[in-house]
Amino acid sequence: MGTSSSSKGSGSKQPMVPPWADDQPGTPVPAGPPKRFQAFRTSFGKYLKSGDRDDLKRSLGHYARTATGGSGVGPRRFGSVYNSGGDFYEVLKSLGGDGGNAAERGLSRDSLAGQPLDVVCQRLAEMLAPENGDADRIREAIDEAMLEVLGEGDFDPDSLDDETVARIMGEYLSQTVFQEIVEEVGGSWANAPDEKRTSAAEAELLEVIRVIVDKNLAPKLTDGKAITKSDVLRFMRETVVEVWREWESFDE
Repeated sequence: MGTSSSSKGSGSKQPMVPPWADDQPGTPVPAGPPKRFQAFRTSFGKYLKSGDRDDLKRSLGHYARTATGGSGVGPRRFGSVYNSGGDFYEVLKSLGGDGGNAAERGLSRDSLAGQPLDVVCQRLAEMLAPENGDADRIREAIDEAMLEVLGEGDFDPDSLDDETVARIMGEYLSQTVFQEIVEEVGGSWANAPDEKRTSAAEAELLEVIRVIVDKNLAPKLTDGKAITKSDVLRFMRETVVEVWREWESFDE
């Protein structure tokens, strides 16, 4: 599910917000405290050993408050995610409609219809991913979101109604936050006694994220009003802020 075996996580000397990811470029980024990931990784390691959900919540509290600078800073890390997500939303809506916007991007609604879903996912992911350090994360999130919501059969653009598009967008945003946490846990994944425990921890982490994202994002995407790309970017950012705020409240 995640990338727990392939990342060592960020170091304390790395910027709180990667330059390519900042959705508020030009706004000063505060310096991170020394060893800002230590409490987060220690608590997550305890969670991997114990399976205690309180340890998971405690680790996410440390992540939001200390490792990433709180809800005023942490959500800035997802600028590329917001931008690609806005494009993703427009393409999905177009494919579910007349196909015009998608065609302008080189994606023919008629030619994609009936193709294996994994092939369509790959086409969209390659087209929408930015050329920066978040490219792999965004490609994977697009792929996972479409497969999770649409299944693994052939692609039917007529299935992309408003509710389905909203579910895909919620899963996309959940997956990007999930992947960031998985990567930043770094070497603490070694505390899991076996692969079964690792998979269970990943699944529980993803579900914790999904619950908050769905509660905040889905109503904004399905209220019947006309939605622009800038609206989608704002909705995603507001949702990530709410994720951080909820995590900040854990174990205070």
